[in-house]
Amino acid sequence: MPEHPLSTAPAGRIFDFGTKAETLQTLQARLQHASVPDFLYFSLRQWSTDREAMLTRIMAQFSGVPLVVRSSALIEDGARASMAGAFLSLLDVDGSSRDIIADAVDRVARSMTNNPRDQVLVQPMIRDIAVNGVIMTYDMVHGTPYYCIDFDDESGRTDTVTGGSAINKGLFVYRHAAPEYLRSPRVARFIALARELEALFGCSALDIEFGLDRAGKLHLFQVRRMAMAAQWHPVTERRVARQLAFVEDYVRHCSLARPGVVGEGTVLAIMPDWNPAELIGTTPKPLAASLYREMITRSTWHEARAEMGYRPLADAELMVLINGHPYIDVRLSFNSFLPEGVSDAVGGKLVTAWLRRLAAHPEFHDKVEFDVVPTCLDFCFEEDFAQRYPDLLDAAEFEGYREALRKLTRRAIEPGPDSTLTRALEAAARLEQLTHPTDSGTQALASASHLLAQCRRLGVRPFAVAARHAFIAENLLRSAVRRGALTQARLNDFKRTIRTVTASIVGEYAAVCRGVSSRDAFLARYGHLRPGTYEITSLRYDERDDLFQNEAPVLPDPVEHTFEPTEHERGALNALLRESGLDVVDADQLLAYARTAIAAREGVKFTFTRTLSDALSQLVVWGGEMGLSRDDLAYLDWASIHASLIQPPMDYVDRHYLAQVANARIQMEAAHAFKLAHIISSVDDIYVATLNRSVPNFVGTGSVSGAIVELTARMSAQADIEGKIVCIENADPGFDWIFTQRPAALITRFGGANSHMAIRCAEFGLPAAIGCGDQLYSRIVAAGTAELDCGQKSLRTLHEK
Repeated sequence: MPEHPLSTAPAGRIFDFGTKAETLQTLQARLQHASVPDFLYFSLRQWSTDREAMLTRIMAQFSGVPLVVRSSALIEDGARASMAGAFLSLLDVDGSSRDIIADAVDRVARSMTNNPRDQVLVQPMIRDIAVNGVIMTYDMVHGTPYYCIDFDDESGRTDTVTGGSAINKGLFVYRHAAPEYLRSPRVARFIALARELEALFGCSALDIEFGLDRAGKLHLFQVRRMAMAAQWHPVTERRVARQLAFVEDYVRHCSLARPGVVGEGTVLAIMPDWNPAELIGTTPKPLAASLYREMITRSTWHEARAEMGYRPLADAELMVLINGHPYIDVRLSFNSFLPEGVSDAVGGKLVTAWLRRLAAHPEFHDKVEFDVVPTCLDFCFEEDFAQRYPDLLDAAEFEGYREALRKLTRRAIEPGPDSTLTRALEAAARLEQLTHPTDSGTQALASASHLLAQCRRLGVRPFAVAARHAFIAENLLRSAVRRGALTQARLNDFKRTIRTVTASIVGEYAAVCRGVSSRDAFLARYGHLRPGTYEITSLRYDERDDLFQNEAPVLPDPVEHTFEPTEHERGALNALLRESGLDVVDADQLLAYARTAIAAREGVKFTFTRTLSDALSQLVVWGGEMGLSRDDLAYLDWASIHASLIQPPMDYVDRHYLAQVANARIQMEAAHAFKLAHIISSVDDIYVATLNRSVPNFVGTGSVSGAIVELTARMSAQADIEGKIVCIENADPGFDWIFTQRPAALITRFGGANSHMAIRCAEFGLPAAIGCGDQLYSRIVAAGTAELDCGQKSLRTLHEK
C-alpha cells in the first residue's frame, strides 16, 4: 500500500513545485507521457519596467497566433491553499495585435495581488482539442484513493471543465486497480500521466489540467498540489481498500443464478423501477433506508405486480445496500415485469436481453419501462421489439409472449368492480378513514408500528398497483402519439384535464395566504406533507413556522380544462385498440382509464404518506421519551427500534441506542467517501466507476432561461423562487408549495419520465427537465443560470457563474 498522499519521498523526488509557470518550465524537458505547450513568462516587475520588450518578445515567439494569457501568482498552487480560479486567465487573445496583448496582460496583472514578483504566463492556444479535463489524484473532499477524472470530449474548448460551462463526463478510477480494469486506452493514458507526475514530484495528491488534441497528442496545462490533503483522515485509504474486497465478492454473488429467478447475471442501478436515488437519496440514513425496505422493497413491490398478472416471485428483495448506497437488483425487477405464464426458457431470454440493453445504454436507467422492457402491450410493441431485440425469440415464442402481454393489458384496462385499480382506490379510501393514535412514551412506538403495518397493507401496496397502472396508461398514450392517433399537443391538452392533489394544494395555499381560507383547515388536510417522505429530520408542513409567511401568490384564474376527442381521434384510437386485441375498451374508456390511473397514482401516494408521516411523528414522540433527538433517530435502523417492543434493551439509552447512533454516523461518513458507479454491470464498475450522464426527461414544449434557485429539504418556504428556475435533487409531495410561488421552470437531479414531479409539471404546464443526473445538475447549480428548451430537448448553462 502506498504512503499517505500528504507524504513525499525525497529520495525519489526530482522536482519541487514553484509558481504555475516555474513548475511547467521544470517539466517541459522531462515529461514523457505528455508535452507542455510552448510558453513564456515574466514578472509584474519586468512588465512594469520593460513593457515594450516583453511585447516584442511575445509577438516574436508566437508569430501572431491566438494566445492564452494566464496568471502565475506566488500565492497560487500552494500546499495549503490552491487559490484555483482566483485570478484571471484569458483565452483566444489576438496574438497579432500589440495593443490587445498589452490589454490582456494588464487585465491579468490587475486581477492578482500587486506583488511585483507575481508572474504572467503567455502561450499559444491549443487548437483541435478532442478532450479537455481535470484529474484529481484523490477524491478532493474525503481523500479516498481514486483518480477522479472529469472531462469534456464534445465542446472542443480547453476551459469548459474548470469553468463549469459544459456537460462533462466523469469517472472514478481506484488508484490500485489492476490494469485490465482500464479498458479505455484513452483513460489509461490519463492515468499514466498522473502517475508520472506523482513520481516526479514525490507527491501523490495532485490536481492536473490536461488536453488531448485530435492528432492524439496529450498536453499538460497545469499541475498543482491538492490543498485539501491536509484535512484528510489518514486511515481512509486502508479502509476503502478493505471494503472494496467485500464489495467485489458481493457483486459477484449477486450475478450468480438464483432459484426462481431467470436471466443471466444482473445489473445493479440506483434509478430503475422503485428508484431509491429519487425517493431516499444515494446515501440515505439508516432509518430512511430501513423504512423504505420495510414498506416497499422487501416484498410489497412484487406482491402488487403479481396481483396484476405479472410473474409471481418469492423471497425477492428488490433493493440492496452496498456500503450505504442503495441499488435496485435489476434482474429481479425485470423478472417481475414478465407476464404470468411465460415459460422460464422464454423469460430467461427476455430478461438477459433486457439486462444487456440496459448495460449497453445506461442512459435508459431511469426510463427502463419505456426504452428497455415492454411492461404492457402498447400500440408500438411489434415495431419496438423487432428493432430492439431482433431474432431473440422464434415465431411461436414471440406470439406466446405477445399474447401473455395482451391478456395482462386487457385485464388492466378493463373497467369493473374487480379491476385491480378499483380495488387499490378502495383500499386507499379505507386507509384515509382510519383514526391515527397519538399516544406517548413506549406506547408511541407501538402506535408507529401499527401505523406502518396499516400503511403498507392499505396504502403502499395499493399505491404500487396504481403506479403500475399509470405506467401502462402512459405507455398506451405515448404509443398512440407515435402511431398518429393523437398529436403530442393534444396529449398535453388531455393531461391538463387530469386533476391531481397538487392543484388542490396550490389553490388552497393561495387562499390561506390571501386570508380567505382557514390555515387550520389547510393543515388538517395537508399538514402531514414533508419534503422527505422517509426522512424523520424533514419537518412536516404543520411543524413549520415559515409556511405562510410569503405574500399570497398571484395565481392565474383557475381554468377547467376539458378534452373531447375528435371523431378522427376516436376512430384512430379504436382502430389501434382493435389491431392490438385491446378492444375490451373503446377510445373514450381508454382515456377515462388513463385519467383515473394517472390521478390515482398521485392520490394514493398522498393518502399513504399521511399515515407514514404520522408514524414518523410517533417515532419522534418515542424518541423524546428515550432522550433521542430527530437526528439520533435518523441513524437508527427500524428493525432495531421495533425490536424493543418485544425485546427491551437491558442497558441505558446512551449505552444502547446512542452507541448504535455513533457507529452509524461513522458508517455514514465512510459511505459518503466510498465511490460507486450509478450502474454496476460487472466487477469492473467497482474499480472504474462511471458517472453516467442521464438524458433529462423533458416535460412540455416551453422554453425559459434565467437564474436558478436550488432548494433543499430543510430550506424555508419563504425562499424567493417566483420567476426563477428551481433546482431540486428529488421532489416529494412536501415540495408542492413550489407550485404556489410561480417558478419559471423546474430541474431535478433524480426522477423518471413518469415520476410524480413530471406529472405535476405537466398538469401546471411548467417547463421541466426531470432526472438530469449528477453531472448536468451540478453544472447548472454551479453556473447559477440555465437555459431550458423542452421543445428542442436541450438544457445548458447560460454562462459561468
